[in-house]
Amino acid sequence: MATRPTSGALEIRPFRAEELTGLLRGGVPPCVSIYLTTHRKHPEWKQDPVRFRALLAEAETLLSNGGARDAKSLLEPLRELLDKPFWEVALDGLAVFLSGGAVTAYRLPMPVQEGVVVADTFHTKPLLRFLHSNRRYFVLSITQNDVTLYEGSSYGAGAVELHGVPASLRDALGVPIHDRMVTAHSPVGSFVFHGRGPDREQAKEELLKYFRAIDRGLRDLLRDERAPLLLAAVGYYHSIYREANTYPHLLPSGLEGNFERANGEQIHAEAWPRVKRQFDAEIARWTERYRDAAGTGLGSAHLEDIAVAAVSGRVRCLLAAEGMTAWGMLDRATGSVTRHERQLDERDGDLVDDISEEAFRRGAEVYVLPPDQMPTRQPLAAIYRF
Repeated sequence: MATRPTSGALEIRPFRAEELTGLLRGGVPPCVSIYLTTHRKHPEWKQDPVRFRALLAEAETLLSNGGARDAKSLLEPLRELLDKPFWEVALDGLAVFLSGGAVTAYRLPMPVQEGVVVADTFHTKPLLRFLHSNRRYFVLSITQNDVTLYEGSSYGAGAVELHGVPASLRDALGVPIHDRMVTAHSPVGSFVFHGRGPDREQAKEELLKYFRAIDRGLRDLLRDERAPLLLAAVGYYHSIYREANTYPHLLPSGLEGNFERANGEQIHAEAWPRVKRQFDAEIARWTERYRDAAGTGLGSAHLEDIAVAAVSGRVRCLLAAEGMTAWGMLDRATGSVTRHERQLDERDGDLVDDISEEAFRRGAEVYVLPPDQMPTRQPLAAIYRF
């Protein structure tokens, strides 16, 4: 069970953590970044391409004001999206990037703040929010006949495309599994394990082989991810899967039961309350650390000071206010900042975005929070390493 990429030359794919590195390297200016909230259901999705066309018009105006030649032609690769069947199978958000004629597009399982930014680098703050907000999680559902990875947020969950992961126990073992049947019992009932082994120990070894194959297949997909992962499986599977798991953010308590016939809505209903409790506790810890550090020199809400600390690798955790911007230019070598009241041209960027990027590049934890959850009224709050 998995989603498939949209057919055609331009692929709209799920966003993975390692892809942020490429975006942070930037492209050939001017770099165009477009974000659009999309809809999963009819008739709401019918307006999504209409709104995207309006954002293209805004991008054309920004390019023209910045002195770009033939802005209309520059944006032509993005118009291909208007004719794609993607809109009928969209999730909750769309992020599109254009540079030097090359287009990259991602579907996101959460709404984004709509808008267009034309600058020397890509506008990645919404993706930082996506990767490090208190809303995103994974659920790995395993039965002997099916492996499904769900990606979720506070808005819902959906299956994602899997490559290199065994489709079933039979697929993992690579042999016919029909000679013998071993039944194992869990606190929620029983399941049937088919295998050649004469007893439970051999059944466990074959399960372990199955789970290790799943874990190997997930390594590239979840590389650089920090979102929590819950296992959804019958109780007997949980302890065995933990022996095979190498993903560092697997939660100690998963979902018990048989989820072979589950859908994203059911998975989200069970998973979200658990991950939300963890997220809330984590954000509370960081905001409290900021309050403790702010009076000691190990914390600051002063944007210019944070910029210097970010490029020098001093920021341990950065809290950024969702929806708040500060326009200007950042010297990414020194951290020097020039601020403007508004975006003057394509050389101006969102300083909140740029500083968050530099902190993330150097290993900081970055969280984008609603303004009312921030420990300060400023757009940034940083906890320093030293």
